[in-house]
Amino acid sequence: MIVDAVVSLLAVGAFAFALKGLAIVGVAREALNLAAAGVSAMLDRELDDLGKEAAVRRAGFGLIKSAFSIFWRFGLTLAAAAVPIFVAELVGLASSVDVINFMLQWEYILGLSILGVLLSEFIRRRQSPSVKEDAAANRYSTADRLIHMIAFSHPKVLKSASRLEDALMPITAEQASFRPIFITSLARAGTTAVLNAIYDMPSIATHTYRDMPFLTAPRLWNLLAGGSSRTVERRERAHGDGLEIDLDSPEAFEEVVWQLCWPDKYGEAGIKCWDETDRENKSEQFLFHHMIKIINARVYRGEVSSFQNARYCSKNNANIARIPFLKSAFPNSQIVVPIRQPGAHAASLLRQHQNFSKLHDQDAFIRRYMRDIGHFEFGQLHKPILFPGVESNGYDRSSGNYWLQYWIHAFREILNYQETCIFVLQDDLRSSPQRTMEDLCMALGLHQSTLQFSRYFRSEPDQAVPGLFDQELYDEAETLYRGMEAVAKRQSAGIRASAQYL
Repeated sequence: MIVDAVVSLLAVGAFAFALKGLAIVGVAREALNLAAAGVSAMLDRELDDLGKEAAVRRAGFGLIKSAFSIFWRFGLTLAAAAVPIFVAELVGLASSVDVINFMLQWEYILGLSILGVLLSEFIRRRQSPSVKEDAAANRYSTADRLIHMIAFSHPKVLKSASRLEDALMPITAEQASFRPIFITSLARAGTTAVLNAIYDMPSIATHTYRDMPFLTAPRLWNLLAGGSSRTVERRERAHGDGLEIDLDSPEAFEEVVWQLCWPDKYGEAGIKCWDETDRENKSEQFLFHHMIKIINARVYRGEVSSFQNARYCSKNNANIARIPFLKSAFPNSQIVVPIRQPGAHAASLLRQHQNFSKLHDQDAFIRRYMRDIGHFEFGQLHKPILFPGVESNGYDRSSGNYWLQYWIHAFREILNYQETCIFVLQDDLRSSPQRTMEDLCMALGLHQSTLQFSRYFRSEPDQAVPGLFDQELYDEAETLYRGMEAVAKRQSAGIRASAQYL
């Protein structure tokens, strides 16, 4: 019995050694990626028929090659495992039949499986930081990618998912007063931090990563995907800015619905602005119904206590292109616009543009993912919002001047809606987060008594990057910023005065 056990462990060790040495797992992973690439090409709306045919042909030939490679490698692996068994029989130590029968016992299989799991976890914990970082970079499994590609293969898929959920899980309750909150600004202004702070209040409902990829059917997808049992390890988001996310983190997914309902607004040159003339009943109803569904999904999961008192909240940077439309379509809405010092803001935009340009080069799926969810702020996908004057911005996108000029065009337009929006200075969120957020909550009619807001915001002062911009352009941006700063201070003073009066 002891000899059989020793020989069996030698066979298992030889099998594991050969499995690793012959890189079968890597070849199998490559085969899965090839299959995913073929499916991705067939479902890619940006490819024409010839492009799809060429991509599928490449994937097919690659799969044939991978299948042959796996076959001979696995054969050698089995042969390696057989060597200790037959050597032991050859020298008279143990019978091959006895060793194989010993290995087929359920106690042996169970014990070996537990040992393998423990050993795997021990090795994982002992990995060097560089190995862990490489593993973290591969954020989406092949299955995740395939499901995403199916969901976003055509607008009809997401619209059909919405109708299916409506049929299977109808919403029976109604809100007497719909008062959505829209957090919007140029990217890197602090919209995510403000969203995270507001989201932790019990009445706020917004999109979370758990809704992906079937965003239009959040309850149905959550049920099919495993509900609360579905988890992922908390990790830093792709921006590399220190913010960590998991399935229950709020995120900017509302733009998917805008792309479904107003596709003509998205052109090669950029994203056109909306105004009151763009109102269209069918699209508005779909958008409104989607917001109600998000509230319902959060109530269903117990994240929001009451459907009637819940507030839909979105962080959508592209909504700065729609301020007059939003106030016309949702007259009870409130629009929050974080504002950051132009020099630091433009420098951050440039860094993220460089960051995502590299990511898009390294991983075609990340590029596709960002395109599908409507994140056109950076990288190869960058589509500027076509504020007045943006078309004539002659600067190269790899220069700080391009992003500072874009900042000027954006906030010059936003300043026109100072009576419509609530301006929040990022400098105030950094230096006095508690008071600034309490003022904002008061303006939004949100009750909070226990949240400590300092944990959501950086405390160090914002800094511009010297020499990154033309001085004349920088002075123009600073003058515009001072005007917006004055509006924000005046609004804050008015909020505090109203509170004292009450």
